[in-house]
Amino acid sequence: MPPFPRTAHTGGGLAYTLPPPAATGIDATIRDAVAMDRWLPAPTRVSAIADRLRAYIGDVTKALEGDNREDVLVAVREARHRVGLGTGDGYTSAITYTRGLGLAAQELRRFERGTA
Repeated sequence: MPPFPRTAHTGGGLAYTLPPPAATGIDATIRDAVAMDRWLPAPTRVSAIADRLRAYIGDVTKALEGDNREDVLVAVREARHRVGLGTGDGYTSAITYTRGLGLAAQELRRFERGTA
């Protein structure tokens, strides 16, 4: 029997697909932070992502300081600047701050992997 009786509509071929498995690690954290302009996480989640990104940026900037390439040094300075800005005093500013950290971490991650 069709899902919509007496209409001859069978549901339009819609099928439920399982969501992709949840990724873990810093790549998933960066992806979540960069996507904050499209989803609104709970304030505790925003805080947890920001804390994780601050720790990651602190570790990676120390490791990349010795690099002589100008673009790497610019990315390190930008990331440190973004960390120093702080979250502000509201939910919107916390999301903007965390997304900025995510973008900076994404760039540092490319340099860390050697793909930039």
